[in-house]
Amino acid sequence: MINDRKFPLWPAIRIGAIYLAFGLAWIVFSDKAMNRLVTSMELRHEIEIWKGFFFVGISAVVIFTLVAGVLKRLSDRDQIIVENRDELRAMAYYDSLTGLHNRRKLYERLPLFMADDRDSAPIKALLYLNIDNSKLINDTMGHSFGDTFIRAVASRICDVLESDEEIFRPGGDEFIVLLPARQMQDVKARAETLVRVFSTPLSVDGMTIHTSVSVGVAYYPGQAGGPGELLKCADIALFNAKKNGKNRISFFTIAMMAPINERMKIGEKLHQALSRNEFEVYFQPQIRTDSGIVASVEALLRWKNGVLGEIPPDKFIPVAEETLLIVEIGEWVLRTACAFAKRMHLAGFPDLGVSVNISMVQLLQEDFSDLVRSILESTGIDPIRLELEITESILMDSRGEVLKHLASLKALGIGIALDDFGKGYSSLSYLEQLPLTVLKIDKIFVDSLTGVRDENSLAGNIVGIGKKLGLEVIAEGVENEGQVSYLAGQKCDKIQGWVYSKALPATEAERFIRDNRAKITAR
Repeated sequence: MINDRKFPLWPAIRIGAIYLAFGLAWIVFSDKAMNRLVTSMELRHEIEIWKGFFFVGISAVVIFTLVAGVLKRLSDRDQIIVENRDELRAMAYYDSLTGLHNRRKLYERLPLFMADDRDSAPIKALLYLNIDNSKLINDTMGHSFGDTFIRAVASRICDVLESDEEIFRPGGDEFIVLLPARQMQDVKARAETLVRVFSTPLSVDGMTIHTSVSVGVAYYPGQAGGPGELLKCADIALFNAKKNGKNRISFFTIAMMAPINERMKIGEKLHQALSRNEFEVYFQPQIRTDSGIVASVEALLRWKNGVLGEIPPDKFIPVAEETLLIVEIGEWVLRTACAFAKRMHLAGFPDLGVSVNISMVQLLQEDFSDLVRSILESTGIDPIRLELEITESILMDSRGEVLKHLASLKALGIGIALDDFGKGYSSLSYLEQLPLTVLKIDKIFVDSLTGVRDENSLAGNIVGIGKKLGLEVIAEGVENEGQVSYLAGQKCDKIQGWVYSKALPATEAERFIRDNRAKITAR
């Protein structure tokens, strides 16, 4: 602020002192010299006049020299201030990686963009772009390469923008384009151009990179009342595009709010569900094909809320993972499942195993292995009776972080099962590298079985793969005796599904295990 600036006192004092010294010296020495050298009074009077002119001239030169030096330094400082101000402005409003306008600039520009009432462009569209699978590029090629990749993407987008379209990079792998348009067909065409431009691969540091973008579109007026709402609507549309397969455009509709509102309600109630004892662990039996005995059970979490009723796991588990509540909930499930297994061991079923699903969020906790050991010790069950189930997506998303946990747990004797095998990114090369003990065939492959002679089924081939890798194989989602017969003929180790039993509460599961053992013994 101007009021805070310091007055340049020292330069002023220095100039004044120099001028004073020069003036006094001139008066003293010039008068003495004139008195000695000039005796005529008339000549002295004439010299006094010229001496005054000379003093003024010399004073002007001295003052100019002194003031010019000070002003030069002040000018240099002003120039530095201007340059720093410009640099600060660039830091405040421009993205350092791409040179594009950043989030702050977007927040300032968006209200003005929406307020522009030109008749030639009544529709103000906001296109929210996200690079598909950019995390994979960062993880495999490194962040330096990832930065170069982001710059290449930004350049590709800028190449196809019209003069009245504006681009911003709010951060990460996201871009926002403000697009004024006459009609919605124009918005759709421009969005399609932005998606289509990435059908040609990028060249990044001499490498050919294939990528794509997902686009969420919202517009004003009609869908939003203000800048924040317009951004939110476009973000929701983008989420919908990603959910439906990526590399596509999604236009916001009010129907998209329903799942968002549902997730918000679930998240609100989920925070207190554990303390209110709203969770219950069910157990689904896993039957050995060679003996018909219940060899193990899978622990499955159920939630019943007083307001929302029974919420399916596929609804609340993702919310629990997003909010990290899955860490606390998962620990409770693991402890409850181990306690059930121990109770069954003491009841005369010492060989019964229990399988528990584990989230990637849990596996990424540094103390996860220690937590499992602690639960085993407190419940008193043998590690070989515990099996942890993981999904393929966990391994693909974060292999480096989870492998050390899985290896240390397997070393204790704990089983590691790969759930839903074949549903995602399965490859034999990484199966051989993983510390697995069990392969679970996804229900989708079991559903396609038609009978005992279905020799070319994928389910049979998966059983063969598991056996060659030395793994135990479990088929889940088995619903009829024909499927059981086929899988047994393929030497599948265990069957899990409604053909034997649905998931049961603990007391009913215990009864089922007792009845099963009684039937086997009575044969």
